[in-house]
Amino acid sequence: MSEEIIRKNNSAYAKYEELILRRDELKKEALHIEHEYIRKFGDLILEIYRKKMECIRKKKTIEYCRTFINRGENVDMNALQEHLQQEMREYQERLEDMMKENEAAKNAGTISESEFLEIKRIYHRLVKKLHPDIHPETLKNEKLAELWHRLQVEYNCNDLKGIRETEVIINSILENAEPGAAVNIPDIDEKIKELENEIEEIKSTEPYKYKYILDDKAAMAEKKKELRQELEEYEDYSRKLDEMMSEIAAEGVTFTWEMN
Repeated sequence: MSEEIIRKNNSAYAKYEELILRRDELKKEALHIEHEYIRKFGDLILEIYRKKMECIRKKKTIEYCRTFINRGENVDMNALQEHLQQEMREYQERLEDMMKENEAAKNAGTISESEFLEIKRIYHRLVKKLHPDIHPETLKNEKLAELWHRLQVEYNCNDLKGIRETEVIINSILENAEPGAAVNIPDIDEKIKELENEIEEIKSTEPYKYKYILDDKAAMAEKKKELRQELEEYEDYSRKLDEMMSEIAAEGVTFTWEMN
């Protein structure tokens, strides 16, 4: 065997496995924190984004009209609408994504503590047998790669029934595979350091940082206050843009708003 072979009773391997599990648990926790954050603030965030889009659309309309006025030309309203549709496409797509995320977060179910612990235990068992960071051959086998992806989805969605069934299938496949006495993990110390950095990155960035807002009633109230203030700022800006549009209308340009 190569000196790169790291046997399962090696302390570095044990730490590596522990960090993989911790990293995956934090990723899952971050996902559920994000869902909870959206449930609490999602409707207000959507309202802000819609008002922001309204302001952007009005501003782009003003800029378009001003260009033609400065040239002494009439504004072609059909051309204006086509221009706005093109300019606003990415914003509209983002709004649709946000609406889907908001709906998914609201529909996300909850599970009991015992179900949560069983999912965790099953996932830990299967990580030791299948995780691509430990067993690169997983991704080289089409069936195992498919099952690994399925396992990730079920784990993150707290799908106890699904993860139970997936364990049965994985065990059936692995029972017929050739046993291995060792796991080949080159540069394990470097990989451990990378995992440690990844864990710190997850804990120090959004959505995991939302945890500190959701766990604090005062912070929740302050966040809602900040969001409402942001909405008011966009509403004020929208009114100012309306005034600018009225000035343009006074110069002889006629237009109507067509909000998406």
